[in-house]
Amino acid sequence: MQLFQKGLDSIATYQYNDLAIKAGDNLLVKAYTLATNNQEQVTIFNFGGTGKSDGLYTVNNQGQIDLPKIGLLAVEGLTLKELKKTLQDKWRPFVKDIGVNVQLEDITINLIGEFRSPGAKKFKTEKVTLIDAISAGAGLTDDGKRDDILVIREVNGKRTVYKVDFRDANFYNSPVYQLQQNDLVVVTANDFKFEQRAFLDFNLKTNPILTYVSFFNILLSVVLIAITLNR
Repeated sequence: MQLFQKGLDSIATYQYNDLAIKAGDNLLVKAYTLATNNQEQVTIFNFGGTGKSDGLYTVNNQGQIDLPKIGLLAVEGLTLKELKKTLQDKWRPFVKDIGVNVQLEDITINLIGEFRSPGAKKFKTEKVTLIDAISAGAGLTDDGKRDDILVIREVNGKRTVYKVDFRDANFYNSPVYQLQQNDLVVVTANDFKFEQRAFLDFNLKTNPILTYVSFFNILLSVVLIAITLNR
């Protein structure tokens, strides 16, 4: 089947958005100084969160991370670029010519329904698209609806459901073409699969009855033959 049946003329160069940090994200924070090759003075800034590896912080349910020389810092809703600038400003009094790198350790996208390989998929990049997610799920099954893909997204406690028609190249313009952390992608089965399942269920329910009727007919035939022979 052709992937895009319409909308091919609408495809243009895609502009990725900077993702906002969410509670539960794992952030990799690495500080360094440009003033010297000796990086010992920034060691304290690269310890990471409690029980975590160096430079790794988990955003708590209040949208905060606990940083050296800063303490609890509200980061939820910031982009990585904004957090980088905030950290450089707050740590600059302690280290000359300080630089900071900030990145998400990974992004989890959840796939359920008619994927050949459903489940939680992790990506080492901010730039995850719906096509990337479908590829990570090994593609859709033959029974999956291409015109009724659902993306469920939660932002600030508000859950929104988006519908995507994968047969139409205009889905590149969808707000969920670029996926976000913990998006849920759902692919439902087409009507043929449900009809086939209903037929199988009907057979499972009627087969015992048909078996009983067949047995009764055989028994009745034997009785009739016996009566005929005894005359």
